[in-house]
Amino acid sequence: MIETYSYLNIYLTVAGLWLGLNLLGIFYSKFILVNTTLPLPRIRDHNYDESSFRNHLPLILTNLFLMVIIFPVGLYLMSDWILVGYQNIWITFLQLFGVLLIDDFYFYCYHRLLHKSPFLFKKIHKIHHRATSPLPADYLYEHPLEWMLGLLGPFIAFLILGGVSFATIFLFLIIKVLHELDIHSGIKSSMYRYIPFVGINEHHSMHHKYRDVHFASVFSIWDHVFRTHHLSKKPKK
Repeated sequence: MIETYSYLNIYLTVAGLWLGLNLLGIFYSKFILVNTTLPLPRIRDHNYDESSFRNHLPLILTNLFLMVIIFPVGLYLMSDWILVGYQNIWITFLQLFGVLLIDDFYFYCYHRLLHKSPFLFKKIHKIHHRATSPLPADYLYEHPLEWMLGLLGPFIAFLILGGVSFATIFLFLIIKVLHELDIHSGIKSSMYRYIPFVGINEHHSMHHKYRDVHFASVFSIWDHVFRTHHLSKKPKK
């Protein structure tokens, strides 16, 4: 284990970052609900429901609590295999891109399986799709088991890459959480809609509406490769 990474430092830094970003997401969700007159460029047919969000909040907070514990503990227990020393900014960016790409491929496969299996959808993933017009924090509104299995993605990426620096993990968490909050916001995508093969808010809004398109999250490339990048599906009843 790398001596410079103590358990306490890992736990406090990662747990604090995850907690802070998601509390921001909860505040952002409430902010959108209350300030309905703000001139935000919203996605068509995406309607916010304050009462639904209040009902979702207990499960959102439960999953947030679990993640604040599980992810840092996982880093600590697997630190010998997944943590390496910082080298330079370019290596960090390469590691970051690799983690995002591998994690998103895992998420695509896992997410699509949750939809294609009637049993898994009914017992696990259906909870998340109760939010037909989700708010930012609704990305945490899902079965705890779905969260835990989905959390395997970054760890698989860390192992495949032969370990990454703590700086890479730190940046990954920031990008991943902020992107999840954004694509569930119902606000039209801004600058990153011009970046090729990046998953935009409109894609995920379409997924919550139609369910059988846009299974990827950070990138749209997997939907192009596996032919699930379509915007003309009829919604399922």
